[in-house]
Amino acid sequence: MTFTAPGNRETALADLIRAVIANRNANAPRSRQKKIGLSEVGEPCTRKLAYKLFDIEQTNKFTDPWSAISGTAIHAWLAEAFSAEPERYLVEQYVKINDKLGGTCDLYDRKEAMIIDHKCVGASAMKSRKRDGMTPIQRVQINLYGLGMENAGEKVDFVALAFYPLGGRLDGMHTIVEPYNRQLALDSVERLGNIERLIQAIDPKIHPENFKQNFIQIPKVTSYMCIYCPWYLPGSKNPTIGCEGEGL
Repeated sequence: MTFTAPGNRETALADLIRAVIANRNANAPRSRQKKIGLSEVGEPCTRKLAYKLFDIEQTNKFTDPWSAISGTAIHAWLAEAFSAEPERYLVEQYVKINDKLGGTCDLYDRKEAMIIDHKCVGASAMKSRKRDGMTPIQRVQINLYGLGMENAGEKVDFVALAFYPLGGRLDGMHTIVEPYNRQLALDSVERLGNIERLIQAIDPKIHPENFKQNFIQIPKVTSYMCIYCPWYLPGSKNPTIGCEGEGL
């Protein structure tokens, strides 16, 4: 029989739990998603979108999944709560933008003609959203949901984000409501189409000899958020493998 010191049992248990969580998260539908999601369409960094469209292996895989898992659980609870009023609310409704682009809208309020997206955030993100409002990426996402709901025959007047505090109290919740902007949604779809055509033009299967040089021409937008990018690779001089972010 192998003896395990008491202190090591706690460590072994924590390692086991983390391994089970990591495995489950890695095999979740969102983790395996390869198509561009509506939450990514407004991404300002064209190169980041190119990595996703080329399905290039991620270089920055070791991010903590707990906040995303917590958010998924809260979304499920909220979906059940709002489903109690089906005459007013459409919950977890799949919306279609075009033949290649679609996503699941958290909540649509028929009475207010309002799209509502749930965001579960930590203290620093909550502070930023209260100070700065929604991010450009979030604004594109929520208006795309509006466009998709319009395509489904619903009236959309407003789009909204509801920010729920992770590790805080419900009275710390923050909401943002804006008029629906159809043109913003249409412009973002057009931009994504232009990027997809650019990707097709430098396809490595067609131009393997020039792939690296062509990839360098794909514009990037750098910021402190680069360290969270799945393709962040410090010191990289080959953008077809990973991006050095602000340093490249």
